[in-house]
Amino acid sequence: MKNKLLKFTNQYLEGVMALIFPHFCVVCGHELNQKREHFCFLCEEDLHFTYFEKYPDYTVADQVFWGRLKIENVYALLYYEEKTSTRKILHNIKYNEGKELAHFMGIMMAKKLKSNPKYADIEVLIPVPIHSKKKFSRGYNQSLLIAQGVSEELGIPILDVLYRKTHDKSQTRKSKDERYKNVKGKFALKKGALIGIKHVMIIDDVLTTGSTLEFASRAIYEGCGDVKVSLGTVAVAH
Repeated sequence: MKNKLLKFTNQYLEGVMALIFPHFCVVCGHELNQKREHFCFLCEEDLHFTYFEKYPDYTVADQVFWGRLKIENVYALLYYEEKTSTRKILHNIKYNEGKELAHFMGIMMAKKLKSNPKYADIEVLIPVPIHSKKKFSRGYNQSLLIAQGVSEELGIPILDVLYRKTHDKSQTRKSKDERYKNVKGKFALKKGALIGIKHVMIIDDVLTTGSTLEFASRAIYEGCGDVKVSLGTVAVAH
């Protein structure tokens, strides 16, 4: 009897909170029922999943880095194109205080990663850092929040060991060459940070030209040469 009463009370309180603070689908804007987070059923079913976790060999995300540097594996959860649900998701994460959404996408990504043994020996997650000025203005680092979601689901610890040497201008409207120059040599690894670590995954929100993730990876190789680097992002440009 006591358990039934407690269950009823919790359901009642959840219902009241839903009335006072309703949640809406990130994609279509419709109000969500109590059991759903961030996406309605139809929009979640219609997300642009890459299904990279099912690929036994290379993907288009791996190919971004061919001829540039050695990357063990590259994973992206969604394809990114203009005027798609993925664009709305990334925009909400970056610009609409989408802290909970970033964490949720990390969990979703991790659930997919579980099914592929290529990622089973990853020991540490490393979020791509943002400069302190940008973090102050935005209030958070979205890559760290995504990494926290992955960490929660997979039980892999996070090491916040990369840092930016200088403040960069936004990459959003830059060409491939401009993006490359904007982040070249801007990252560094904290001294002695990865001693004894064999395989890391760098986490970021989106893979476009690959410049940011390339130089983040280079910083790890320069600071700790005897390590494998994999990459994980919410989305990849398609």
